[in-house]
Amino acid sequence: MELLTIKDLSKEDKNLNIITNMNLSINKNETVGIKCSEEACLTLLNLITGKIYPSKGTIKQSNETKINIVLKDDGLYERLTVNEYLNFFKDIFNNSKLSISEIQYKLGLTSLKNTKIKKLSYSEKGRLRIGRALLSNANLILIQEPTLYHDMESSLIIKEILSYINTLGISLLCISVSLEEILALDCTSYILDSTGFTLIEPAASYNNNETEKTTISTTPILKIAKIPAKVNGKIILFNPTEITYIESLNGTTYINVEDKKFPCTMSLTELENKLKELGFFRCHRSYLVNLQRVREVINWTRNSFSLTLDDNNKNSIPLSKSKLEDIKNLLYV
Repeated sequence: MELLTIKDLSKEDKNLNIITNMNLSINKNETVGIKCSEEACLTLLNLITGKIYPSKGTIKQSNETKINIVLKDDGLYERLTVNEYLNFFKDIFNNSKLSISEIQYKLGLTSLKNTKIKKLSYSEKGRLRIGRALLSNANLILIQEPTLYHDMESSLIIKEILSYINTLGISLLCISVSLEEILALDCTSYILDSTGFTLIEPAASYNNNETEKTTISTTPILKIAKIPAKVNGKIILFNPTEITYIESLNGTTYINVEDKKFPCTMSLTELENKLKELGFFRCHRSYLVNLQRVREVINWTRNSFSLTLDDNNKNSIPLSKSKLEDIKNLLYV
């Protein structure tokens, strides 16, 4: 049963594309993860709850869908104890299927039940917010950054409770600015950015000599070569359009995606041969750059050049003098 269906969704604000061509269905007992900016996250949540309207497309909920949202900085009644707080919301929501003691146990809050919320750590408050959502009788819970910035204990507890939540017939939509966090949830995962909405395709096995091509009916995925990277013991396949640049450090090749580095299973030379027809350029012996992400070519000294990129940190990477004329011909001559 589809609890939420998003079709051809786009949202613009002040001539900026915040969400572009998003298609997604969330079914019962399913967990979906989305990596996106905080602005896109809050926009998407407001669209789903009807607080704002899309520029294009539709969002539909089934008659049985009941949604609850957990924001990372949701306000809490800090003068109450954990036990008082959960009982307060149990009375509000009424007929909760879970007991307070069970929720406290599952979220590691039993020893804190008589502690005032103002004395809880950031991570403990995050677990309490999820406990509150479990009392709501919702069958679809939307969580902003479920484990990001939490301590190790809380991250492990939350990951376990997310799996447990699915067994209760509750679906989850987890949204984060961190790609690593989304991938660590081991769920169906997507990247939402200005270029669109793209499935992150995990590979059970991978052969460097094979080209991966996948077609998903509900979400457009570019039918081009995928680039393998190791993440949490798994191999993840990135679309070349997601990659800002690739570098070789101490004998290991790293893919740079959204300001994160992921070790790759291929050499820089292999990647150069695979990506040169897709807009990538060997600007330096240790660097391969996506030309679509180059913002400036800078002359530092007579013999020193660099490329400034359009990523969040405006990173610069070196440009060999011998490559200067080649990149001029490709970019602006």
